Amino acid sequence: MTSLSIVVPTFNEAANIGLVIEGLAATLGDRSWEVIVVDDNSSDGTGDIVRQLAEDRPNVRCLQRIQDRGSASAVHWGVQAAHGETVVVMGGDLRHDPALIPSMLDALKEGSDIASGARPIPANLANRLINLYLGRDLADPLTGFFATSRAFFLRSIPRMQGDAFRVFFDLVHLNRKASLRELPSNVRAPIGGRPLRQTHILWALLCDVISKLSAGLVPPRLVSFVGVGVIGSSVHFSMLYACLAAGAVFWVSQALATIAAMIFNFTINNILTYPTTRLRSGNYYKGLLLYSVIASFGIVANVSTAQLTYVHFKGHTFLAACTGIFIDVIWRFVVSNRLIWGRSSVFRKAAA
Repeated sequence: MTSLSIVVPTFNEAANIGLVIEGLAATLGDRSWEVIVVDDNSSDGTGDIVRQLAEDRPNVRCLQRIQDRGSASAVHWGVQAAHGETVVVMGGDLRHDPALIPSMLDALKEGSDIASGARPIPANLANRLINLYLGRDLADPLTGFFATSRAFFLRSIPRMQGDAFRVFFDLVHLNRKASLRELPSNVRAPIGGRPLRQTHILWALLCDVISKLSAGLVPPRLVSFVGVGVIGSSVHFSMLYACLAAGAVFWVSQALATIAAMIFNFTINNILTYPTTRLRSGNYYKGLLLYSVIASFGIVANVSTAQLTYVHFKGHTFLAACTGIFIDVIWRFVVSNRLIWGRSSVFRKAAA
C-alpha cells in the first residue's frame, strides 16, 4: 500500500520532469511512494514524457488537465487523487531538492502538522507583510515545497481557493493554529530578484488577502481585475479631462478615454491577473483585437450610460464617468474571463 504521495504541478517542464522523478527515486528508494504529475496540458509534451516513464515505473502517474490552469488548483487535484497517507508538494522545475523529503517526513512523525522547505532568501517587504497577516514568523512563507497528511489537506480544501496566491500560504492561513516546522533548503529561487517579480507577488498577495476578507465571496481574480480597472481609471480621467480641455464634447472625450483605458487594462490584466494564461507575441495582439471587438458593446453601454448620467445630473463629469466605467468593467470581466483568458479561450482551443 502506498504511504507517500508526491504531487508535482507542471506546465512545460519536459526538460526537467524526468530528472525530478529520478531524484525522487534516488532519495526515496524502497519506500512505498508514488508521484502524481498534474500537467496543465503542456505544449512541450510534458504529459507524454510522464506517461512514457510510467510504462516502466508503476508508481508514476499523470493527470493531464485540458481546460483548468494554475498551480493551486493543480495541487488540489493531485492531493485528491493521491493514495498515500502523507503528501508532499513540490515543483517540477528542479528548484526543490528531493533529499529534504525524509527530514520532512521525520518532522511530521514528531508531531508537526506541516513541514516545509525554507529557502535562504533575504527579508523583503512581501515576506514581512505575509508574516504580519498570518501572525507567524516564517523564513519562507511563499514556499512551494511542503509536506502534510492527506487528511489534513483534504479537510482544508473546501475552504481553499483554486486561484489562490500560493497553496502553502492558503493552507497556513486556514490553519493558523497548526504546528509548522521549517527545514532549511539549499535551493535558491528568484523570489526577491526582479522588480516585476516583486510587484507581481505584492499584487497577488493584496488580491488574495482582500478575497479572504470577503470570506471568499469575491475571488482573487475578480479582485485583481477590478483593481486594475481602478488603476486604469487614472488613465481614463487623464484622457477625459485632457480632451475636454482641448475643446472636445463630452461624449467624444468619454469615448477616447474609454479606449485608452481599455488598452491599458488589457495589458496589465494580461500580466497580473492572468499570469498562467498570459497571451504572448502574436496572440497578445489577437487577444487585444478580440477584446476590443467584444468590449465594444461595453463601450457603447459605458458611453451611453455616462452620457445619460451626465445630462440627468446636469454636468457632473466625475459621477457620469464612474457610472460608465462600472458598467464597462463588469461586462469586460465576464467576457474576457471566459473567452480571452479562461477555460473557453479561443486561443487555447486554437492551440489544441
